[in-house]
Amino acid sequence: MKQFHYSLQSVLEYENGVLDKLKGEYAERMKLVNDKKNFIAQLQKKSSDLLNEFDAVKHEGASIERFLLYSSMIGRIEEQIRKEQERLARLEDFAAKKKEEVVAANIDVSKFEKLKEKRREEYHIQVQKDQENFIDEFVSYQSKTRDNAS
Repeated sequence: MKQFHYSLQSVLEYENGVLDKLKGEYAERMKLVNDKKNFIAQLQKKSSDLLNEFDAVKHEGASIERFLLYSSMIGRIEEQIRKEQERLARLEDFAAKKKEEVVAANIDVSKFEKLKEKRREEYHIQVQKDQENFIDEFVSYQSKTRDNAS
């Protein structure tokens, strides 16, 4: 009996390769997003620590220069946080676009896999019909040869 051969197997393999590549690119982009989120969290912690220090200095009393120094440092960190959040938003947009590509590639692969399964089922149905036809022909041939021999 002849083995099932899917004529679009090379296309399916290519699409799977494309999907794997896109998944890798998406993972890289998500790593950048997560790294940026961690960096922003560190900056926010630093800002919070500075605010706590500044509050302590206010209660103790300090020179105006020290107040200005804390105010300046907190302002710079908050500006840096804002810029990093803008960068994060861009990174998330890039990751979302890549995710859309992954979803589209996944749909393509699924279509080819479903088609392969459909063709495999059709192949098995045809093989079964061929076997039934062969048995019918064999039985009819056997009965004809018995009739002719009698």
